[in-house]
Formats: sequence, C-alpha cells, structure tokens
Amino acid sequence: MADAFFTMNGNVRAIGSIRRGANGQPQSLEASIPDGDTAGIHIGGSGSVRFLGVDTPEKNFPLAGSSAQRRLDSAEWEAYLTDPFLPQFGPFDLVANHLRTRIGVGAGINHRFHGDFAERALIGLIQADMDALGQTSSTFGYFLSFSFEVFDSFGRFLAFINRNQPNGNSPGPRPPSYNERMLEQGAAMPFFVWPNIDPFRESPSILDAVIAPGTASQVAGTTPGLHRARELVRQARASGIGIFNPSNHLRFEAFEVRYLGRREAPNRAVIDLSRNDNVMLQPQHYFRIPHAEDRLFIPPTFVPLFVSRGWRLEGWS
Repeated sequence: MADAFFTMNGNVRAIGSIRRGANGQPQSLEASIPDGDTAGIHIGGSGSVRFLGVDTPEKNFPLAGSSAQRRLDSAEWEAYLTDPFLPQFGPFDLVANHLRTRIGVGAGINHRFHGDFAERALIGLIQADMDALGQTSSTFGYFLSFSFEVFDSFGRFLAFINRNQPNGNSPGPRPPSYNERMLEQGAAMPFFVWPNIDPFRESPSILDAVIAPGTASQVAGTTPGLHRARELVRQARASGIGIFNPSNHLRFEAFEVRYLGRREAPNRAVIDLSRNDNVMLQPQHYFRIPHAEDRLFIPPTFVPLFVSRGWRLEGWS
C-alpha cells in the first residue's frame, strides 16, 4: 500500500477519495459534502507518526552529503564519528568543544546499539497493549493526539500516540502515551519543541502560546504533562537504565548525530526550563543547558515573536 502522505517541493501532499460510509463504500456526494467549503474524504494508504516530545537514537542515517541511508554501526559512520572535524571531511562552522570529549572509536556502534534498544522497547510496549486488550494486528488501533504542527517536513504525522481504547477503563485504565512510556524506560531522550508540547499546545492561538519571560521554570514545574515527562527522565537517569546506563550510556543525542551527519549546525534556539530568566540561547549553545529535560527548543521562525515579547538573545552574532 502506498504512503497516504508524501512531500513535494518540501510541502506535505496527500491523495484522497470520496469519504466512505460504515459499509466501507463511497458515500454519495450529498452525504460526503456538508457545505460549500468542506468535503469528506477517505485517505487511502499508509503513513508514519513521529512522536512528539521525545527523540530516540538513530539506527540509520545519511552521512555527509549522501542521500543513502547508512547503519550507525557501519564502518563509514564509525570512521566519521571518530573525528568528524578532520580536514578531510571539509569545513564545518560549529561550536564543537562539547562534542570532542564524546567522539572516538565506538561512537557509531554505541548509537546503533541504543537505536536498536529503542525499537525493541516500543515493539514491546505495543505488543503488551495488544495482549492486554486481547487484540491482534488486524484489530489493534492507535489513538493520536495532534498539536499545532500536524506534519513534519517528511510528511509524517506529529503526535502523541497511545493504544486506542474506546471502552474507557476496560480492561483497565489506559496507560500513559508511548511517548511517556519510552521516556520511563530510558529508551528515549526528551525533545521538547515549542509549541507542540503541554501547556503550549493547549493555547487558543500561537500568540497565546508564547511563554512569558521570567516564567519558564514556574510553567514547567506546574504543568502536569511537562512536569511528569521531566520527572520520568530524571528517574530513568537516577536508575541508570537504557540510554543512562553508566556502563554504556548514549554518547551522542540523536539530534547531534543528525546535524553532524548533515554537517549543518543546529537551528533551534533554546530556553532553559530550570530557570526563571529571559534568556534565549542561540542554537549552538544548547549544551549550556546540561540536562535534555530542561531544554525547550524554539524553531527559528518563531524567534522574532519571542524577542518581541521580551526574550533576550544571548550568544548570537
């Protein structure tokens, strides 16, 4: 089955047909078109969901200008992560001292190991849900909760995702989202991108979602969803599980591997959720906030909006 969503010239596109009724057959035009600017459609095909609020290690990723996927434990990635700043790889305008302590032999193998662990963890969670509901792959369904951005640049849905459980508390309360459960298992790093997480995604408009200067720590500490996600990360770190295993901890965060692989500096500004200040760090200085659960990333499009609300740029040239 073809993908239901795809990209063309960097924009998400889809192919649909006339909406289908309960019998699975196309409805009449009168039934599928309620008014002059709405049409009921059926999306035929498959798609992907990129989990919001989390980031797991890459298993495969293109390397330095190539479009071909390469295993992170391949000889090419291993050689590259031994020292991606060698002259042979070309110029790279990047603040790199915080990375130099983590490059070296085994970095690619380490990343692939944790990528495989994350995949197995998610498969295990979904299989456990299927078993708990007494369902199979033919009957099991997902429940998706969207935010301001519905698609990413690859045509994937952006969502919080869980098992679909329309019967409420039967056979028991629905567990937290897979997003949160992956954090709990130490299988994922937090990756909070404004405005797609609580409480910002509940705001009535993008303007209302702008966090007020001097309130970041207060908001992060009093928002149930965000507070819970951050606590899950801290507990996983304290327990030394998954990516926090002291004997084989994750050396590079997934987004670090991606920007190193592309040889493109990160482009999202960062706010420190552990502080009530008005400072917005430039993208390359994210490492000044040592714990990933304390970073709130701001896409470049929205930086001027934050500045207009009183946020001060620090470390920007």
